[in-house]
Amino acid sequence: MDVLMKSVSSVIAAVLEFLPDSPFRSWLDGLSDIPYLGYLNYFIPISDFVALLSVWGVAVGAFYAVSAILRMVKAIN
Repeated sequence: MDVLMKSVSSVIAAVLEFLPDSPFRSWLDGLSDIPYLGYLNYFIPISDFVALLSVWGVAVGAFYAVSAILRMVKAIN
């Protein structure tokens, strides 16, 4: 089982190396230079909002992907 997990993780790592870097990296790095951003984040937890939005986006994306696959195999209407 351990060999299978290592082989799957190495395949995933190899696939991820072919993907390009994020086009938003420079923009996100520039956000750290904004003065008083830490104080704003104290009152409005933007990092928590981003984390929740990313989890929600993955959940909705997975739902639509599974739904599309099930429609292709005619399991659902």
